[in-house]
Amino acid sequence: MHDRPVGVLTLLRGSTGRLPDNDMHLAQALADSATLGLMHWSTEPTRGDDVITRVQSVIAAKATLDIAKGMLAQHADVGVGEAARLLHAYVTLRRLRLTDTAHALVTRELDLSEVAQGQRLPGAP
Repeated sequence: MHDRPVGVLTLLRGSTGRLPDNDMHLAQALADSATLGLMHWSTEPTRGDDVITRVQSVIAAKATLDIAKGMLAQHADVGVGEAARLLHAYVTLRRLRLTDTAHALVTRELDLSEVAQGQRLPGAP
């Protein structure tokens, strides 16, 4: 935004090496679109610093979620995909916010075993 980077776009490929020019242009268009979306996040006028703060917040939440999934995968001896499924099932069943639950796992406020046990509510058969 105004020649200042406001975030990062992660591209995953099956092969290594430099992106072809057409793909590079597409990646830049995706990044530009994401920035525009962040700029119009609220109805209030947005300053560049507001966008940067929002992007940093999203990146921090994503990092916390990735750490929580890794911790759960290690604890339950499952893959990261299965850990993500367990975490989503846990928050969906209990109507919790995913980011709050991930934060609670990372800070050890929530026991990994509780999430790893599956979809059962405590005390349910």
